[in-house]
Amino acid sequence: MDCRRLELTIVSANNLEQVRRLWGLKMNVHARVFIGGLPEKEKRTPTDTHGKRNPVWNHAASYTILESMLQNCNTNLDVHLYCTSKTGDIYIGQVNISLKELFDAAGSPPPADYYGCEKGSKVDLISAGRSTVLTLPVHVGCAKSQGALRISYSFGEKVTIDNMLIAESVASLMRLS
Repeated sequence: MDCRRLELTIVSANNLEQVRRLWGLKMNVHARVFIGGLPEKEKRTPTDTHGKRNPVWNHAASYTILESMLQNCNTNLDVHLYCTSKTGDIYIGQVNISLKELFDAAGSPPPADYYGCEKGSKVDLISAGRSTVLTLPVHVGCAKSQGALRISYSFGEKVTIDNMLIAESVASLMRLS
């Protein structure tokens, strides 16, 4: 079974929608990150208490990715943004992008009109050595963009795991990561 390491940094967001309109309350924003639709094992950034609508995290996370997840558009990286409040987190918006799209973009810069797997998912891409930096639109349902999220990521070399028991362990950890 072939795997790769995904090193992901949730860098920042900007121009997020103001979701705390009453009394001019400031926004304290955090991101929840998960792969493959498994929110029960999400990773979370610290809450930015200074950036308001333009939070900065520079929060790194690592994932083990099965090579098969990079071959089709069915497995997504999902980043949901929330404003922390005493009465519960307030949903701001989200970014969804397929791992295949990320992997393909990491190899070489796409043309200026690149649209990836999902129609209309145009991205601003900068390749910086081994890392790739993307600025992705933040969406609320079907609504137009509500700001942008900047991520940095790199994929490690493909590793083949010969022992089936180890491969199953890695696959189950991936489902839980």
